[in-house]
Amino acid sequence: MPDPFEYVSRSRLEYRHGYRHAYLGDVPAPVVYGVQGGLREYYGVAEGPPVASTLDHIVAAVAG
Repeated sequence: MPDPFEYVSRSRLEYRHGYRHAYLGDVPAPVVYGVQGGLREYYGVAEGPPVASTLDHIVAAVAG
């Protein structure tokens, strides 16, 4: 039987200029979440560069 294992995910969010910067654990660079495509229009976000949304990241993680 494997030894018990526990993982605690540590993260913090900073909101800057309409984007969420997620600092995840010991990784020094943040993951930036925004909107793109139809989400931009749906949420009425001002124009700017397309940035992957949390939904994009979730779909990619599950598909991987």
